[in-house]
Amino acid sequence: PKPLSERRVGCTMPSRSEFALVAVSVYALALTLRHAQLSGPLNSLCTRDFVEPAASGTCLCGEKEFCLCTPSLAADVIIELEDSVGTVRHVVFIERKDGRGLAMVGGFVKVGESAEAAAAREAAEETGLEVTQLQQWCMFSEPRRDPRRHTAALVFVGRARGTPRSGDDAKGIRVVSISDLQRAPPKFAFDHGQIVAAFVARHHPLEAHAGWRRRNHRSSGGSAAGAG
Repeated sequence: PKPLSERRVGCTMPSRSEFALVAVSVYALALTLRHAQLSGPLNSLCTRDFVEPAASGTCLCGEKEFCLCTPSLAADVIIELEDSVGTVRHVVFIERKDGRGLAMVGGFVKVGESAEAAAAREAAEETGLEVTQLQQWCMFSEPRRDPRRHTAALVFVGRARGTPRSGDDAKGIRVVSISDLQRAPPKFAFDHGQIVAAFVARHHPLEAHAGWRRRNHRSSGGSAAGAG
């Protein structure tokens, strides 16, 4: 009988493509295990993109000489709620499930998505509202604004009509009057309270609303009663 090494067995030799597939799978598994064992960034080159070694953000790392790390980008929107005649008296916020307080509507921008599209999408998902007149307002990027990781928030201002309804990722919806935001703002998560305060000071200053109330009082007959 022929030696065992020369005998033909009932299975065929793997093709080159099958060999290549196995090799790629083993390589991918090795990389996954290697990265899982690292406590820091996936690639030592990532450290050049960090001001502080302990910082965390969004990293896209390849082998050898490629690595790019940046803060995570969020698109938040302050939704001014219009009444039937287009007057803005309230702002829409979400109640966070973690008990941190209220927060602006928003979330992280997806790859291949513009910040404007992300803001509109998050508004629809979290409140059920269709936001119009969406405009970029300000960028907030202080490294410690979010304790979880360095997040840069591009804040938009938009308007909507209707009744907001909470999405699955929020505890609830809170519609807050502008007068309350001016005088007795509620508790906000992270630095959202500072952002909302800056928004109110810029777009709804207390003096302007006081003047509007005086004008409205005169137009409703208050001045005539005073004259009599």
